[in-house]
Amino acid sequence: MNIIDKIRSNFVIIGHRGLPSRYPENTFLSFKNAFKYTDIVELDVHLSKDNTVYVIHDFNLKRLANVDRNIEDMYSYEINSIKIKNENIPELSDLLSNFNDKYFLIELKTIDDSGNAIKNDITKKTIEVIKKSKMKDHVCIISFNPFSLNEARLADNSIQLGLDYCKTSKKYMELDYNDLKEMNISLFLPEFNMECKNMFTELIDKGICVIPWAIDNQKDALDALNMNLNGIITNKVDKLSSMRGLER
Repeated sequence: MNIIDKIRSNFVIIGHRGLPSRYPENTFLSFKNAFKYTDIVELDVHLSKDNTVYVIHDFNLKRLANVDRNIEDMYSYEINSIKIKNENIPELSDLLSNFNDKYFLIELKTIDDSGNAIKNDITKKTIEVIKKSKMKDHVCIISFNPFSLNEARLADNSIQLGLDYCKTSKKYMELDYNDLKEMNISLFLPEFNMECKNMFTELIDKGICVIPWAIDNQKDALDALNMNLNGIITNKVDKLSSMRGLER
């Protein structure tokens, strides 16, 4: 079953960076424990200076590891020596090989915190890792950056794509169904906002999967379910996966 069929099969509860409410985000420990409650997680990827794809959210390591350096400026041997609360920063290839029966939303981090585009081969190298791991059916490449998604589509037009969207995105892109279809988007990942209910339901009716982020309470999760959305992304997959009523 490919990832979009998996998402359509039920109301899915996706672990945001694994299970960060209890374990260090985007680490093996976080994903291992998230997979006790779900088959799908979201993660973020960056490219090291020597072209290794690493799973981590921030460009700069100050918040997570108290190291004031950008991961794109570091070699693999340097990154491998850093700990996040005693956990290593994982390589994407290792993560996919260790959990090859699971599903992944892989976010390309190609716009830095100042809004500047990162000019490296993260898209190309991520797709190479996915193909080498034979996990193409189990992943969806996602990004806030439509240019990165277009690059992924040109590299492999059969890989699933998802667009992240937030209040900041709205300043630059007013989207409708035709825009998403033109970009070959299967999955729309908006910041959760009940004011966008009509837009969400219209996209669902036209065949686009909609999964908002990040929902960490039952009320918003139930609202998403009642809107017939396809699922939610949450920091508390352990709590929400066991809550009554969150099943179709």
